[in-house]
Amino acid sequence: MTAAALLGASCAMLGNGSPPPVTIGVEDVRRWWILIGDSNSLESIDWGHQARDTQMVILSDDPRIRLADLPRQTLRLGYLSVGETNPRGRHWGAIQDQAFLVEPNPNWPQNVRVDVRDQSWQQLLLAEEVPRLFEHGFQGLMLDTIDTAPYLERQDPARFAGSRQALRGWLAELRRRNPGAVLLANGTDALTDAAPYVDGYVVEGVFATYDFARKSYRPTTDVERAWKLGRIADARAVAARPVFTIEYASVGDVALGTWAAGESEAHGFHPYVTVMEINSLP
Repeated sequence: MTAAALLGASCAMLGNGSPPPVTIGVEDVRRWWILIGDSNSLESIDWGHQARDTQMVILSDDPRIRLADLPRQTLRLGYLSVGETNPRGRHWGAIQDQAFLVEPNPNWPQNVRVDVRDQSWQQLLLAEEVPRLFEHGFQGLMLDTIDTAPYLERQDPARFAGSRQALRGWLAELRRRNPGAVLLANGTDALTDAAPYVDGYVVEGVFATYDFARKSYRPTTDVERAWKLGRIADARAVAARPVFTIEYASVGDVALGTWAAGESEAHGFHPYVTVMEINSLP
């Protein structure tokens, strides 16, 4: 079955999914966490207990995660990858030969970068994935891998011309179809593209990061930190939104995690410290 045929069949089965009502504004969130990586312990988690003092959670749609057990007032955001996909995705069998699949991400070799200009990919997200996440019980989305668009356009301007414009158009349509949804954009370069359409920004590794080359956690360098702070400033100049940072530290390195969180808070951001796989709870 082609991607287009799969899309048509799936959309016929889906309703017009819309997010459940929101009980807290993202601008009021101070306590939050994210869990989107693979974990063998999801079945044993007491979700209500883990989120008892949490205002916002960002989760995958893993069936082992029981959204209904979360406190009613906790804002639930679903994870959506916009610029990458992988063989574990539900649609891989239908899209694995599509021209919009560009190249593996070297840091995450199982992930494949996507040409976001492709209309069938855009509609697969808009007409199927987004409604499905809302029907699952999420009240909004964290939009990940949006930086693929500026990356590809920068790497090969002739081949990928218009990628950023296509991303902006897709985001505008996402917002038009879901005016009540909470949307967070996770990225750096593409935050300015997303700014008019989202409610907040997520930036990874502003003060503490995982070094894929060295395979270790470390503080960011002054140059790395200044660059990311610059991208945040650029986005906030377009639209002043709250900033949530994901800082990376090993479980045993309390000092690095504490320092990074303190630096993030000193800049007016809202940090969460986790491991590179993003598969551990607070």
